[in-house]
Order: sequence, then structure tokens, then C-alpha cells
Amino acid sequence: MSLTNVREPQAALWGFYSFKRSELLKELEQSFKNSTLGPGALPGRRQQLVQVIGGVAPHAGYSYSGPCAAWLYKEIGENKPQVDTVVLIGTNHSGFGGTITTTTYFSAWLTPLGRVEVDLELIKLLKKEYGALDDDALAHVREHSVEVQIPFLQFIYGDTFKIVPIVVKALDFVQAGEFASSLKNAATSLGRDVIVIASSDFTHHGSMYDYIVFTSNISSNVKKLDMEFINAVLELDTKKFLSLIRKYDATVCGFGAIAIAMEYAKLVKGKTKLLRYYNSAEVTGEEDIAVGYASILFYK
Repeated sequence: MSLTNVREPQAALWGFYSFKRSELLKELEQSFKNSTLGPGALPGRRQQLVQVIGGVAPHAGYSYSGPCAAWLYKEIGENKPQVDTVVLIGTNHSGFGGTITTTTYFSAWLTPLGRVEVDLELIKLLKKEYGALDDDALAHVREHSVEVQIPFLQFIYGDTFKIVPIVVKALDFVQAGEFASSLKNAATSLGRDVIVIASSDFTHHGSMYDYIVFTSNISSNVKKLDMEFINAVLELDTKKFLSLIRKYDATVCGFGAIAIAMEYAKLVKGKTKLLRYYNSAEVTGEEDIAVGYASILFYK
């Protein structure tokens, strides 16, 4: 395989996580062991108490949202001992590509923990099932929202899984449902055991995001706002969720990814559980910027 079709880690270069393997492993362990914001322990014995469908995880720098993400990955590690493919649906921050965009240019993604193969066979069938699925490497080459989930997955699965990378722009209820149905059909046709993870932060509040709706008690008010969105997710009420996004002109960057994951969970008769929520003001102690992070489990 030529190195030209292996995606090199980008988010590490920008400080989302450490570029050194030993330091990255330490960051991941600290995220799990954080007893204030994180679950307080590494993934334990394989319990398999629930059947994991997927979930929602944040994608900020690990020093901010790593402990929140660790809640979801602890559940996955303990209840899903193996998986064929993880469908990672992130936010399209670059603007390249279509409404929903994958890439087959890269046959593997590299992180400091090693490489993960792309499930090109599943993508090929998914493109047939959903004709509007775009294929554009430019939408992925500098996108961090998918990449930052991979080291957590490598921490629990090693190199035993493949990924389907997808990024999403703004979409509507019909598009979310149609894509989720196509994904389910494609995975079923190939006999793939998949989990679907939506990579998204919640409200981005502050002048740098051009979104200021609160002038006092910002952290608690951002939490109240985010809980409106999260409660709709927990109810798997995608129409309500998207309506709230429009109502508040929300800065939930990956709302399209979340909507797809919700629709997929409904198709497989899933349930939901909020594992952890906090915002960045609780990490920094400063309220000039507050970004919400939530870890939500979809399961049966």
C-alpha cells in the first residue's frame, strides 16, 4: 500500500491530543481515570450488560472534552468486546464536499497508536444505497471531528476494527432518516456488525463564536440550553431536536451527525442514556467561552 492513501494525523499537530504515542496513551488513561469530569476508571471486565448501538461523543481537545468522551468509550469497551466497523459521523468544518460526505481516497487512517483500515466495501455499497453521498478527500484531510475519536477506539479495540469516515453539513429530518436507513441496509447486506458514533460538541457560547445569548451565570445557562437539545436526543425525537436547533439558531456543530445517529438508533429499536455533561467553563473556570460536551449512549 502506498503511503499516499494513508491519512496522516492532523488533529495531533493542532494540539487536540499528543503526537507522541506514550503521551497520548497517558492522556487517554487520564481521561478515563479523571474522577471529577470522567468516569474515574479504565474500562473494566467485559460485562456485555447492554448491546451497544453507538452514541454521541465530543471532539474538542482532550484536555477539555477527553474525560467526557471517556464515559462513552468506557461503556463501549465494557459492553462491546468486538466490532467489525465503526461508522464515525463528524461535523464538516471545512465546507468541502456535499451535505453528507465520505472519502475512499484514504484506505487507512494513522494516529500515534497505529493505523486503522477503512471499510471500503461498506462505503461502496453505502454509496449505491444513498446516491447523494459525496466522496471528497478534501472534506476529511484537515477535519478533526472524526480523527479525535479514533485513539479512544484504538485504546479499547487495538487494530481489530475498521472505520467509515463521514462528515455532515446542515441537513433536514428526511435526509437524516434516508441516510440512516441506507446505512442500516448496507451494513445488513454485508453482515457487518457496526456501531454508529456522532462526533459533536454542543453549544459554543462566546464572542469568538459570534453567539452570545447569556450575560450572567453563563455556564449554568449554557447547560440549561444544552439540556433542551439533549433531552430531545434522549427521547429520540429527531424532529424536535432539529426544531430546537432552528429555534435557538444553535451552535451545536454536529447536529446533522447527531440526527443521523438518532434515526439509526430508532431503526434498530434503540434506547438512550446520558452518561455525562459539562461545559468548558467548568474546566477553565472562565465563562467568556463556554462549549458544551455530552457523552450519550445508544443501546438495546
